[in-house]
Amino acid sequence: MLDKNNQEPQSSNPLKHEQNSRGKRSMRAALAGNKYVTAFTLGLQSSMEYRLQFFIGLFNLVFPVGLQCLIWTAVYASQDHQSLYGYDYGQMMLYTVLAGIVAKLVMTHLEHTIAEDIKSGGLNTYLVRPVSYFGYRLSAYMGSRVVSDTILIIVMSVVIGIAMAFHIGEMSLNRVAVAIITLVLASAVQFLLTYTICALAFTLQEISYFFVITTLIVQILSGGMVPLEVFGEAANQWFNLLPFKYTIYFPVNVLNGRLAMNEAFQGMLIQLVWFVLLIGASRMAWKLGLKRYVGIGG
Repeated sequence: MLDKNNQEPQSSNPLKHEQNSRGKRSMRAALAGNKYVTAFTLGLQSSMEYRLQFFIGLFNLVFPVGLQCLIWTAVYASQDHQSLYGYDYGQMMLYTVLAGIVAKLVMTHLEHTIAEDIKSGGLNTYLVRPVSYFGYRLSAYMGSRVVSDTILIIVMSVVIGIAMAFHIGEMSLNRVAVAIITLVLASAVQFLLTYTICALAFTLQEISYFFVITTLIVQILSGGMVPLEVFGEAANQWFNLLPFKYTIYFPVNVLNGRLAMNEAFQGMLIQLVWFVLLIGASRMAWKLGLKRYVGIGG
């Protein structure tokens, strides 16, 4: 006697079989997406757990910016000209404060974390499981920045409001909207730049000091410490060929009105070009690095 539940073979209903296959694929896609949502959540929880670290980082923003403002105040007081390097006193103060905030927004500080994964073998966990290390690090990084970036954006909004009230620079709502887009692109370029540089950890045994040097150089070349006009016109021609300028200097000068709107849109196009180039460079650098990776530990 035939079992009623088995009277129809599975192969005799191809439509149902196809629907089941699609359902399984959709479930696998959902689970794959959840991995990165989980990474985002872990990053968010980590940022809220180590609140003291954030406030220390906020102090690290106030102290150097305040020191730079004091130095520029002394420089302007010691000379007869109203402007210096094309900036009057108010514009220089505004640039210094905004550059400090933007630097905090776009700088990733992931170098040591990624290098430690490579050196200690922690990268093995991601290589043997169906998860992208790049996707995991990006998701966790975005989660860890939610609280800090929200506070920094509030501080920036206050600075912009004060600048508009005292007519410092050429602030406008249109410029703010364009500057937000440039900040998003600047963050993406900076993340990819950091991720590409971190691939050197596959080659260099001790790289922590190298990261200290590169972070300092990147901050200088990106205009995070002083406006790039300080280095002269010849140096700025070279800066135009590098991606660093478009991470801090460019968004700040879009916001404060020193760049015309057509220059802002041209700079955004250059940011997109660097974004695409750095995607290719990071993939190539990590592909070559993984060939040298031993994977001891983990």
